[in-house]
Amino acid sequence: MTIRTLSDLDGKLMDGLKFCKIVYALFESARRTPEGNKALQPFSNHTEKRLIEELLPICRYIQTSYRTGRYISVCWKDDNQSFDAELHQEGDYVSLGYYAAKSYLEVTCAMHQNEPFIWELSKQGKSSGAPEGIRKERGKPIVSEPVVFSGHEHVEGFAQIVVSAIEKKDKKNYPDGTSLVVQCYLNSLYPPDDWQILVEKVRRSISAVSFQEILLVDGLSQRTVCL
Repeated sequence: MTIRTLSDLDGKLMDGLKFCKIVYALFESARRTPEGNKALQPFSNHTEKRLIEELLPICRYIQTSYRTGRYISVCWKDDNQSFDAELHQEGDYVSLGYYAAKSYLEVTCAMHQNEPFIWELSKQGKSSGAPEGIRKERGKPIVSEPVVFSGHEHVEGFAQIVVSAIEKKDKKNYPDGTSLVVQCYLNSLYPPDDWQILVEKVRRSISAVSFQEILLVDGLSQRTVCL
């Protein structure tokens, strides 16, 4: 089976590790095109943005979860169904009831409302600071000003953004056994301590959600943690 475009991947059930290999190959192929860097950015109008918004986060889930005794096949669906991918699982962990033979995956993102302006400045070859320091007035250029945070103020603010993204998804109807991947566009560079504080704050706030699993992904470093 030769897959050269996202359309070729749509609706194809395959081993999860093979899926990851194909997605990474599609990413590299798109990146090498003249407009690749722009097409692969979030908030673009290009088809390839699906690689960033859905497929790469799905790959992170697979690589985090795939192990001996839990072998995952995935079927990504570019459609209007109530989930982004269907998972088929087998192995001893599945036979013993730790994981369902069939489950589903939904992907979302968590970001500050000014995050799109950071990417816009990047397209213009300009640097920017934290999204909290960005101002955009109608008819005027985007302005990015330095922001000083006290203690873990930036983490506390972003934790609320993550919780809101999860709660928004939790209000929708998903099939039983659906897991959620949250790709985080963090509002600063997070050393390990900041990341751990973020995880704990989010974990304490989402105890009543209906998702089977929630995987947080740092969109920059690709580190992951299952809540």
